[in-house]
Amino acid sequence: MISYDYEPIYALGSMLGISDARGFLRLMEQVEVFGLDAISTGVVLAWATEAQGRGVISEKETMSLKFSWGDYATFMKAVKLIVKQPNDFYSALAQGVRYASAKYGGTEFALSLNGNEIPGYHTGPGAHIGVMVGARHSHLDNAGYSIDQKILPKNSVSPDELAVALLTEERWRQILSSLVVCFFARGVYQQDVVLKTLGVAGFSLTLENLDHIGEDIHRNKYRFKLREGFSLEDLHIPERILDTTTPFGKFDEPYVRSVVEHFKKLLAIRADGRSI
Repeated sequence: MISYDYEPIYALGSMLGISDARGFLRLMEQVEVFGLDAISTGVVLAWATEAQGRGVISEKETMSLKFSWGDYATFMKAVKLIVKQPNDFYSALAQGVRYASAKYGGTEFALSLNGNEIPGYHTGPGAHIGVMVGARHSHLDNAGYSIDQKILPKNSVSPDELAVALLTEERWRQILSSLVVCFFARGVYQQDVVLKTLGVAGFSLTLENLDHIGEDIHRNKYRFKLREGFSLEDLHIPERILDTTTPFGKFDEPYVRSVVEHFKKLLAIRADGRSI
């Protein structure tokens, strides 16, 4: 079975300029067979394509492969080489776009946030900042893209408002995921519905109880991250997401860093990045 989800279609299709449906499906199937991450693979190959086009890398590094947008056959060959890692270049690609761009150049168009290749959402600042600060660095952590859509009519939101919105949504999602609720059904399982269904199951809880539980789960996740070496102090923000227009227009790096600073204050992360 091949999953026709949005994410692999974005990463292995439009991100690589592939409009040939059969070619795209062949590439996606190969990525599935090798057990690679579809988003990471697509973003890495897109970086390599642009890097070669700009002269950052040459056919010496690619072992005579010439990447071009839409050329799924060459991308399929590259996927095999990423798995086999026959030289330093493909070994670098196998470690992700942040590592490869740090070694060869082109960091300004290396679409990585906190070491993870970005998902296919450019709805505004919330989408990207949500990935940066999320407990798992996933667009599903706090649905920053959805927050962008909700605040779009305002056309702007202050850094502290966005930080509060991201954290509030992510803490509530700790409740939903603990109850094994699909996030696609989050619009159905509002707070009042969750309280009523828990009541049917014999749990007498208040909204304050749920808020406390969600906050506690989230803080424990962040404590683990910080203990294992994660830090919000050293964030690389790719220039590409700053110079590409969103429905809000463009946003700048000072705004992004201001939201992150507000987020840190909300979590009470110390300057040394160790405790909350």
